[in-house]
Amino acid sequence: MTVNELMERVSAEMGENVSENLEKIAAVSEEIRREQNAEELLEALAKFAFAQMPPDLRKFMEDTTFVNGQRMDQAFGAALALINENKSAEALPLLKAISDKIAECFENGEKKWFSFRNPFEYHMFRQFFPDEKEFDRAPFDFAHYLETYAYVLTDLGEMREAEQAAKRAVSFNPVSADMYFELIEICKLTNNLPDLLKYCQEASRLCTTVDRMARVCNSMGWFCQETRDFQSAAVYYFESMRLKPSAPTEAELTDVVRRIRFEGGRFAPPTDAQVAEVFRKSQVTRYPNGELVELALGMKNEAQKYKRLDLEGLFTRVAFDLTNNPELKADLDRIDREIAAQNEAAD
Repeated sequence: MTVNELMERVSAEMGENVSENLEKIAAVSEEIRREQNAEELLEALAKFAFAQMPPDLRKFMEDTTFVNGQRMDQAFGAALALINENKSAEALPLLKAISDKIAECFENGEKKWFSFRNPFEYHMFRQFFPDEKEFDRAPFDFAHYLETYAYVLTDLGEMREAEQAAKRAVSFNPVSADMYFELIEICKLTNNLPDLLKYCQEASRLCTTVDRMARVCNSMGWFCQETRDFQSAAVYYFESMRLKPSAPTEAELTDVVRRIRFEGGRFAPPTDAQVAEVFRKSQVTRYPNGELVELALGMKNEAQKYKRLDLEGLFTRVAFDLTNNPELKADLDRIDREIAAQNEAAD
């Protein structure tokens, strides 16, 4: 998709209601993230959205989301470029400025702001936090910005500040397992075993893909090794390998089995019941979380009822990732064909 094609499509969808227009733009931004030139398209879409705002809202956005004369997402992009060049120390001032702006404008007021990355996370939040009713969508992905800030602080050895930033990231998106992984790594580096277990428990119930759950299992394997529960550690590494095989995990499993044998024990591939018991003992949610499967299927049916192919595709993808059900894969293929046909007809 070219920028001109995107602008033609979005312009045609605009109405007279500014709030509805901005919601439509936000939905399109999620959709185009899969495009090869997503960065270029998102930049063009951000400028278009800014132009759609009435003057008072534009002034508010400038006051609250501009850093060093740049939109916050542009400043974050500059920081990411530095991180990718292994220049964490140079990225730190930019990320601190972003963090300070978020704290000043979005964390000290009565209104709560959240930065869910897609509609499924929004519905997860409504399900897991039913008492939270008054909140708004943050203008940018503050959770990711603060998570990255925590990563850089960790890289530079500022562990206390890193932990604070990571906790703030979770507060902006408490239903993303990804937000907990930085906290888990900080706990490993500071040998904070009680909090490590707590964050693994939290992350496990939020995992929507096997790679995320495999990462939780790896961290629980590390935790069990540190507490000298080598049998449970081996089970967690074995489960991680079942979910997503990798050479580092295989090495960890080999090492912990060697320790078990050194102490006179033995380890055999665990039965499903034995795996379930280790998870139960640790109070870690096993993948897939049935609550998330039920939610994804329910939202899929709702989207189908209202003929929202884009949302039906999203919720079907989540349900398929959770279950690997071939019927859901067939549904995904059908949705892709229908979307392609709609786009072709629009052209």
